[in-house]
Amino acid sequence: MRKIVALMAACILAASLAAYDGANKKINAPVESSEVSSSNYQDMVSQFKGAGFTNVSTREIDDLILGWLTEDGQVEEVSIGGKTSFSTSDTFAVDAPVVVSYHTFPKKNKGGTESTPTPDQPSSSPAPQSPEPSQAPEPSPSPTASNENITVENNEEFRALLENPQPDAATVEQFVAKHKGRTIEFDGNVANVARHNDYKTRFDFLIHAGDYSTDSAYGPNFQFANCAYYNLHLTGDNIPNSISAGQNLHIIAKIVDFNSTQQLLHLEPIATSAR
Repeated sequence: MRKIVALMAACILAASLAAYDGANKKINAPVESSEVSSSNYQDMVSQFKGAGFTNVSTREIDDLILGWLTEDGQVEEVSIGGKTSFSTSDTFAVDAPVVVSYHTFPKKNKGGTESTPTPDQPSSSPAPQSPEPSQAPEPSPSPTASNENITVENNEEFRALLENPQPDAATVEQFVAKHKGRTIEFDGNVANVARHNDYKTRFDFLIHAGDYSTDSAYGPNFQFANCAYYNLHLTGDNIPNSISAGQNLHIIAKIVDFNSTQQLLHLEPIATSAR
């Protein structure tokens, strides 16, 4: 009897140790973080699951337009337990969260369709009424000044900002507070392009007024922050394949805010065109 009890206790202990070991098991990453960007997200998910990771999920980055330079489903990055830089020699818990971020096309909203009555349905339209004397249509109101795009032609404050090589922060902040949410239109240039965080297809575009120059800059430090190529809403007959520093643009954008610490006036692109 004692032997049976001892044997049962040994089995229970062995099972407990096995469960503890499984919960704390460490496994290696199946790929280097530098290799993931050339892969398809489904292949990457399969590799991590095949390596033993039990908590693998995906995240869409819906920033594709044509899918020429970056393919639909192409991986942007993989994070393991929040780390986006890792090697095959690094070990992680089997239940560490693995997130595979990949590029895809934006989803289009499907509009509803109107139903039309069949020929045998009775008409539900009201009985004809006696015609009333016709009245001349009222002319549609012309846009008010508050609805017009702010330009150097119709706003002296804006003209002064763009013509100033170093407008002071207080003046810029006052202009933004007064016109936040309004649309401005001007000729500008791309002074600098930098990656937004660690993304490879999203950028921060620094915009100055006038034509590009390596010797001088005018106006506030405008910025299109966290923008992909398609977010620039390029129009016209001469649409470039990419936008880089030195590109002159005609810009229509909405005033978002002013970061006084970074001295950046954030804009949301509405339409841009090469010039």
